[in-house]
Amino acid sequence: MSAVDLLPGAEVVSLDAGTIHTRITIDPSAPVFAGHYPHFPLLPGVFTLDAVDHAVRLHAEQTDGARTELAEVRSVRFAAPVFPGDVLTVECTVKRGDDGERDVRVRCRTDRDKASTLRLRYRDAA
Repeated sequence: MSAVDLLPGAEVVSLDAGTIHTRITIDPSAPVFAGHYPHFPLLPGVFTLDAVDHAVRLHAEQTDGARTELAEVRSVRFAAPVFPGDVLTVECTVKRGDDGERDVRVRCRTDRDKASTLRLRYRDAA
């Protein structure tokens, strides 16, 4: 994914061997909102995926001292929009398979509702 956080300022709410939860306040002045649906700004889905990616990479680093990379996007379902000023909560459950890969299930939500669910697969970088 990106070398820079598309959504800077993520706060780690909790992190343990099998989960990481982060929270990000969506900056209403972010440049993305100027062109993403004028008069009806909403956060592009790729920004949610990027926030999840950064959380999973942090989890791997903190729990295993490993660098990991996205290997597969198994599914993504967007259930509700994320608006400027929302607080996006990212809740990842990470399971290591016998092959060492990470199976990640994610729920993202705002204060209003569930925003999205994702299933991803990661492998450790060489």
